[in-house]
Amino acid sequence: MIKVHKIKAFIIFLLAIGLLMPLSSLDSWAQPMYTEVEATSLEGDIYVNPEYIGKVRSIRTIDRSGLLGDRVEIESRILTDDWRKFSLPSELSGAFGVIISGDRGILKISLPGTPASPGGSAVYSIEKLLIEFGTLNTTFVFPAQSILEPSKYQIGLLNNSDQSFIPGKVIMMKSDQLAAEFQNLPSAIVNSGGMLRVNVTKPDGSFINAEIPAWGYNIFVPETDVGKPALITAEVFGLDPEAKIRFDFSSLADQVINPSTKVLTVKEINSGAPVSTITTNRGGPQPLTVTVKKVQ
Repeated sequence: MIKVHKIKAFIIFLLAIGLLMPLSSLDSWAQPMYTEVEATSLEGDIYVNPEYIGKVRSIRTIDRSGLLGDRVEIESRILTDDWRKFSLPSELSGAFGVIISGDRGILKISLPGTPASPGGSAVYSIEKLLIEFGTLNTTFVFPAQSILEPSKYQIGLLNNSDQSFIPGKVIMMKSDQLAAEFQNLPSAIVNSGGMLRVNVTKPDGSFINAEIPAWGYNIFVPETDVGKPALITAEVFGLDPEAKIRFDFSSLADQVINPSTKVLTVKEINSGAPVSTITTNRGGPQPLTVTVKKVQ
């Protein structure tokens, strides 16, 4: 699982300077502040995209409670393609994770809570795939490779609407796995059978691909006047029409979301049945705090 967080003040600062700097200059600022990825083990060589850490300042262990340990000395070097290679010693095998801090960002690499089963596939995800608001962050496992230029590995997901592949951004690699993030994925990324096609392209042009079970959802909130209730609707894809989905909302400041919990079938959701109603005392786009789960 991969989680990317950005500090709100930093984003506001970027917006403030946007009128003073060309868009090309903004690219150098728009770096992840904090990124989490999972790997099946912490032993051996780990390759990291420099965009997520930059120049390394420190490396520390972390336990399952999230507590930081002491700084550790880990062999690292910069490859010819500018990626960072870290050789983790066997004594770190008992650690739950490591935190790599750099001048561009912080990367947490940890073990998964419950690793997914390969199921006989050449490529499988380290966790069950859930696409939320068009975003997918996960680690894919594949047969071991000899990695010399990690930047030349590419990953894509098949868009079933036009048979094109939507590229992802590779964050971290090991010899047999790759952590990536995808943005703005359409619902057509999952086919009618509830499968997502993954394609890993190697530097020599050959590739590894597989179909992996996946599902996802989007939630829609229309524009509305202050004080006037608006219906929240959703779409769910990749699941049987009779599957039941539970929505749990938490109202933010100046919001009232009622009901806060609703269970509907996929068929009801995709037929336009309202999930909830939101009433706000503040105009503009409405952020949502919601948990969506499959309950049947």
